[in-house]
Amino acid sequence: MSGNKADQEAAFLSEDQLFDALTKSAFEFLDRSIGEFSESAKFSTVHFAVAIELFLKARLMREHWSLLLDKPDLADKAAFFKGNAKTVTPDQAIERLRRIASVSITQGSRDIFNKIANHRNKMVHFAHAGEAAVDGPEGRSSIAEEQCAGWLALRALLGEWREFDDYVDDIWRISRKLEGHRTYLQKAFEIKARELQAHRDAGLRASLCPSCQFESVKVEEPIGLISEASCVVCRYSGAEITVTCGSESCGEYIVFAAYDGSPDKCPHCDAALSNDVIRDCLDTGEEVTKDNYFEIRKINCPHCSGYHSVVEHHDIFICLNCFEMDREYGVCGYCSEGQLGGVPEHSSLVGCEFCEGSAGRLRDD
Repeated sequence: MSGNKADQEAAFLSEDQLFDALTKSAFEFLDRSIGEFSESAKFSTVHFAVAIELFLKARLMREHWSLLLDKPDLADKAAFFKGNAKTVTPDQAIERLRRIASVSITQGSRDIFNKIANHRNKMVHFAHAGEAAVDGPEGRSSIAEEQCAGWLALRALLGEWREFDDYVDDIWRISRKLEGHRTYLQKAFEIKARELQAHRDAGLRASLCPSCQFESVKVEEPIGLISEASCVVCRYSGAEITVTCGSESCGEYIVFAAYDGSPDKCPHCDAALSNDVIRDCLDTGEEVTKDNYFEIRKINCPHCSGYHSVVEHHDIFICLNCFEMDREYGVCGYCSEGQLGGVPEHSSLVGCEFCEGSAGRLRDD
């Protein structure tokens, strides 16, 4: 009788209530993951991976509940709200967010989410493959790095997605709890002390890492207005970008981390910092004129689905939307569009991030 009553109550949940339940459950798994880390890095990883999956599903559900189903065309609302339906995998959720909601997750974030998910799968299904050793000092340090990077990526998304504005207190709480992971990374920081000092002795800077919170990010010599940066303790990598305020009465330098994105306004005079101002600072490529219009390649960003959002800054190509960068770009053999980082092999057949190639056209026929 109690089971039937639970099914009836679930069937009357609104989509708002289900979103709230999914989100609260995700935070509960994060709390459990951090709380049990010192006793079992294995179960901590399993619960961390589940939390990431729930956050992705909660965001996808904000588009429509049926998108959470493995086969939306066979959607049964009653079965779904009772929990009797097969739902999407994290990879499927990310792909549907991109294709249906135009919500892109950067490759760096996808990579760390996949790494955590793969570790979770090995720990659950392949305990014989050496994953049992994660509870040793080195194993815990590695998992701590992973979770710091995973939360950094997740926190950036939750801050960007307005659907989670009501959960800022939970986000802050998890950030504070994860500071305990620094204990497991302290040894790695001490080992890298000489390397960091040599970096400073060479006249370069080390800055605070937004992931592990050590002053362990090596900021390299700038290439134009971009200085590549990477943490020697954890998995954080990015860049510092310097632009100039567009206000004639100000003209001060504005420095921001590529991972955090540009501020909305100048910190010195409060003037708006528009995308046009950033483009004027960073675009050092050849100016488009009527004489070379067809020779200048327009480049898209596969990380955020930015259309013609990539500019050339000296020998770096950088997206003005998400600030992902690369030394190279490729040209699709089917749509002839440029793509940051390159295009798939045989792109004329399989297409790129922005087209389906000739195979898609033939399939439609």
